[in-house]
Amino acid sequence: MTTSLRFGSGVLAACLFTSAHAAEYSPDQFLFGDWNGSRTRLHEAGVDLQITYVNELAWNTQGGDDHTGTYSDQLMFDAALDLEKLLGWSGAGFRFSVVNRNGENLNAEADLGVLLQPQEIHGYGSVTRLVQFYYQQALLDDRLLIKLGRLPMSGEIFPFACPFQNLGFCGTVPGYITPNWYTWPISQWGATARYQLNAEWSLQTALYQVNPRFTEREQGLNFGSPSGTTGYHAVAELGWTPTFAGQPGAYRLGLWRNTGDFEDVYRDAAGRPMALSGAPAAEHDQATGGYLMAEQQIWQSSAVDERRLRLFANFIQSDPDVTYIERIWQVGGILSAPFASRPHDELGLGLGRLEINDDARKDLREQGEPVPDVEYPAELYYRVALTPAISLTPNIQYFHRPGGFDEAEDVVVVGLKTVVSF
Repeated sequence: MTTSLRFGSGVLAACLFTSAHAAEYSPDQFLFGDWNGSRTRLHEAGVDLQITYVNELAWNTQGGDDHTGTYSDQLMFDAALDLEKLLGWSGAGFRFSVVNRNGENLNAEADLGVLLQPQEIHGYGSVTRLVQFYYQQALLDDRLLIKLGRLPMSGEIFPFACPFQNLGFCGTVPGYITPNWYTWPISQWGATARYQLNAEWSLQTALYQVNPRFTEREQGLNFGSPSGTTGYHAVAELGWTPTFAGQPGAYRLGLWRNTGDFEDVYRDAAGRPMALSGAPAAEHDQATGGYLMAEQQIWQSSAVDERRLRLFANFIQSDPDVTYIERIWQVGGILSAPFASRPHDELGLGLGRLEINDDARKDLREQGEPVPDVEYPAELYYRVALTPAISLTPNIQYFHRPGGFDEAEDVVVVGLKTVVSF
């Protein structure tokens, strides 16, 4: 079966910025190795098992109400089954993932006031959750790949890798600013289909249930579906993977529509400004948006095979009727093997611009509140590959105009991200 299941956080697939999770199988990738040969025998039989631990420490050295430090972590158990090897089902696979998250959010503990938090691994509470439970089928000579089951609204959509620690440069960023878009580790019942049109072009669609109750702690290990479904979330993405002068690239255009329940950020049901009428917000039964992604390798060393420079740029437009952050712009780059003696290390820089919705700004102005505008986050990291199974990523994050407020003191955060694969 040429289309196989890969380990990863759900946001690494189909992306140039790959990591050890996306590499071909090797027992050296795991801290506990080959289990005296058992791991390789299981792999050859169609069973891949992995436990991954991620820990993120963060300290604010400038900005916020208090200078303090926090930790957040995630422990993930992942099982990928090749059903062609196990049962003889051609092109079939099954995936099961559970995560446990714990810790604190520095943004809340130090009252930093930044729009997207400096620890991406924190979110949706300290609880164990079912993240993936789906059947996968490759068809039409592996040109069509279908997934059915419990899926997070991420990974297949806006597949931006997660080497950074800042949430704004990690994973399915459109979901962080769009109500009713529940990203990792929340999963919903859904289906995705990816069709390879030719060597360079692909089309992908996804349809997910929208049930806010899956965010509740009590629903963490619910394999069913509680009452409370409010609609669906649909995404279509066109992908292009050209090669320029021998350098690979990946470009994507995505559109989404969500039919959950939304509240207007500015107007009441009669179309009047809420701040002036005092009436409740108007209700909407859908929200739409889109994104552009560009990832391009621009250089590869002839002396060190692993050394290459890759650039990225992303743009996200959310629905201005219902979202507080309307647009996000991102640019950055990642240099692999910055030193010949460290072929698996990585140096990365990300720069962003987060724009507050004009209607949300008008609402605050009419309430007599301070009015935000634009926040500029940035992160510089260096990932140290201690072994194929352990990496340490010290990073420094800088937030200019945190929360979008010109008068707010700039925030500086020093972080450390640790990833261990068992």
